[in-house]
Amino acid sequence: MTKIEDMSEPQRQAWITLLTDGAVFAYFWSKTTIGLSPKLIHTEMKDFGEIILGVVIVTVILHAVIAAIFDMRKRKEPYEKDERDIAIERKGAHWGYRLMQWGVGCVIVTLLLYSLGGDDFIWPISIQKPAEIIFALLVVSYIADLVKQGIMILAYRE
Repeated sequence: MTKIEDMSEPQRQAWITLLTDGAVFAYFWSKTTIGLSPKLIHTEMKDFGEIILGVVIVTVILHAVIAAIFDMRKRKEPYEKDERDIAIERKGAHWGYRLMQWGVGCVIVTLLLYSLGGDDFIWPISIQKPAEIIFALLVVSYIADLVKQGIMILAYRE
C-alpha cells in the first residue's frame, strides 16, 4: 500500500475524489432507496427533487473545495504532470466516459421499450416516471465517476 506522502498530487486527488463521491453516492442511495434495491422510495418529484437538489449542491461544493485545496497546494509546491499522469487520467476518463455512454444508452433503450410495449411491458426495474429517469441517470453518472477515479487509482499502482 502506498503511503499518502509517497503519492503524486493527481493520485491524492483521485483518492480524495473517489472517497468523497463514494460518500455522497452512498448518502444519495440511502435517502432514495431501501437497502440495495434500486426501487425508489419517493417517486413524486417534490420529495425526490429536494433530495436531488441537496445532493447536487453538496457534490458541486465538495468538488470546488477539492479543486481549491489542490490548487493552493500547487502554489506552495509546484507539481507538473508527467506523461504517466496524463496517460492514467486519460485511461480513467476513457472508461468512465464509456460506462456513462453504456448507462445512458441502457436508460434510453429501456424508455423506448416501455413506450413500444405499452402497459403489457414488464421490466424488473421501473423507469417510467420522471423521478425514476432522473434517478437512473444520476446513478449512472455517479458510478461512471467512481469507476473513472478507481481506474486511475489502480493505474497508479502499476
